[in-house]
Amino acid sequence: MNHVCIFFMLCVSFMILAKKGVAYPGSDDTYLDPTQAQHTTPLKTYQPWYTGPLLTSSAHNAAVGHYNIAPTLFIKDVFAEFDGNYYSTNLPNSIVTIQPILCFQMGWLSWLDFSLTTQCLYKKQSKEESFHWGDSSVGLGIQINREQGNQPAIRLTITESLPTGKYEKLNPTKHGIDATGSGSYSTNIALNISKLFFLSSSHPLSCRASFNYAIPASAHVKEFNAYGGGRGTNGWVKVGNILAINTAVELSLSQRWVLAADIIYAYQNRSTFSGNPGRTLTDQKASVGTPSKDSLETALSVEYNQSEHLGFLAGIWFPIVGRNSAHFVAYALAINWSW
Repeated sequence: MNHVCIFFMLCVSFMILAKKGVAYPGSDDTYLDPTQAQHTTPLKTYQPWYTGPLLTSSAHNAAVGHYNIAPTLFIKDVFAEFDGNYYSTNLPNSIVTIQPILCFQMGWLSWLDFSLTTQCLYKKQSKEESFHWGDSSVGLGIQINREQGNQPAIRLTITESLPTGKYEKLNPTKHGIDATGSGSYSTNIALNISKLFFLSSSHPLSCRASFNYAIPASAHVKEFNAYGGGRGTNGWVKVGNILAINTAVELSLSQRWVLAADIIYAYQNRSTFSGNPGRTLTDQKASVGTPSKDSLETALSVEYNQSEHLGFLAGIWFPIVGRNSAHFVAYALAINWSW
């Protein structure tokens, strides 16, 4: 619960700073919907529409009194694991995950919006399967700068992850596939930047970057859990902090059709355990905790925008290389609807 307090203290602090006169350049400009980027360059052909990209967050808040809903379906196949030397070893049986995610965004003030994300996960490995809710999150977006002229859009987000997923007292016969959460409250601070470039009047290019740092709270675990464990396990896991850097581009082929690509680097410190580790099914001392890990991943997508308010996306996401992380391929379908 300490991290919930930290989350709200950060939010209140930024609100106070804003009310004391922090400047938000471009706040008097007419706001365009999140599916578009603001600009002052005259267009010879069309106003570009965007839905994605798949993984890199937007630098634009939802407009005051407006809403955005973005359901996404991931189908993920984990067929191997990267070891500590970046070598991939195939799993005896791949883990297939079907993961619907729903994100809701609402504009509150000219510089502030609110978001809520929830998800559930169905997992199957060989004959074992599970279905549970995943972790949820609530967040605030603070518009530091609106895109105008040569200035990019800049948005700061403060998000609190809530441990609504299953993470402890797992079924040992399922070998961990029934774990769908971290068991930890986590405060994530992100700085998102985006800019629209008109290198060609018929093919505008939208570029994004997102710098994220997550500070998880310790998780209390019992029995078999997402970090290992066994019979009699009872203690605390100090979950490692996470650093992630996302970049993305969207190239307009036309007003409706867009190609998008993300590149993501993520690093997480090791997670350590204190308490009674318990015993495995073979009566050995159980291991609890995870080593540090990192990965470099990419996602490629195609967007179809029905209008400036409604768009569809189909994409594929996979790691280029990783260490102590999953080797997977994920397929995604998404809808972005604003009103």
